[in-house]
Amino acid sequence: MKELNQTYQKGTKTYTQIHSSVQAYIYEVTDSETDHIYYEVFEKRYNRRFDCISYPTDKAFGKWAWCISRGKDQKLALEAAINRFKLLSGRKEAA
Repeated sequence: MKELNQTYQKGTKTYTQIHSSVQAYIYEVTDSETDHIYYEVFEKRYNRRFDCISYPTDKAFGKWAWCISRGKDQKLALEAAINRFKLLSGRKEAA
């Protein structure tokens, strides 16, 4: 099974994995055009068709993936992302 890349670039954005667990990921997203930094937190989802873990599509956000930004307050955004990550990680472990 192929895992997600630790770092990758798409357009002006650089995605860097900063946390992962058996159930979830956090990626820091930096936009080189605007210098804006935000976080994407999402559940780990296995794609049977391609035998890999898939990055969420736009339709996943708000369901099993979240984009977390607090404007210029990057520290607050990171705290919120870590809390969401802990919630996702803990929820599946408790089940």
